[in-house]
Amino acid sequence: MILKSVSIDCVIFGFDGNSLKVLLSQNNPEETLKQVSEQNDYEEIKELYTDHPSLTDPKCWNVFGAHIPVDKDIDEFARDLLQMATGMDNVFLNQFYCFGKVDRVPNNRVLTIGYYSLINPAHHLIKKSIALNDLKWFKLDQLPKLSFDHGAIIQKALEHLRNEVRYKPIGFHLLPDKFTLTEFQTLYETILDKKMDTRNFRKKIAKMDLLIDTEEKQENVSHRAAKLYRFDEQIYNHLKAEGLKFRIE
Repeated sequence: MILKSVSIDCVIFGFDGNSLKVLLSQNNPEETLKQVSEQNDYEEIKELYTDHPSLTDPKCWNVFGAHIPVDKDIDEFARDLLQMATGMDNVFLNQFYCFGKVDRVPNNRVLTIGYYSLINPAHHLIKKSIALNDLKWFKLDQLPKLSFDHGAIIQKALEHLRNEVRYKPIGFHLLPDKFTLTEFQTLYETILDKKMDTRNFRKKIAKMDLLIDTEEKQENVSHRAAKLYRFDEQIYNHLKAEGLKFRIE
């Protein structure tokens, strides 16, 4: 059985080196309804799927969401949802808000708990569920038609991401394992939508002693090869215990 009045939506952010994107899906109506009809409480929940935009409008896209089973922990189900829809496991996932406007879902009173996930698209093998017709990355300023209030959910997730990256080193989840300082700075400029002084940025990062010099450089680039660094979470946790305050600006 599922809870008709409580759902989870997951916003998946990815960074391609130049822009921050969000991964959206389009449902396979036939397969989705088939799976729903096989549930024991189908008669009680089928109204949730009547005229659902993701099942009736082929141009409609969605963040990843589902109603919560009565026997599932919320955080556990959020991870299960990502794994079922995309095949992704062991990714950064953070709960950020509860959406509860009365009229946000027509004909039903639904509270939605929002999560956002951060991945590097080049380092995650994304597998499409059979319940989905399509998965696609979209730039945040070029979003397609969305179901319900999914646009507001994406915007709220972005607001929380921008607040979090200022004080916690979660941005590293969007980078490859080894990266240049320019890539690191570009990521933060993209998320925060502001230019940063390169000298001051690098001085601040150097003071934190968070990055490990891999003693490697870029390969197969047309410009002068830059040093490659990596982030070690164990070092961060040790420095944090000693009083390090992470602040990116």
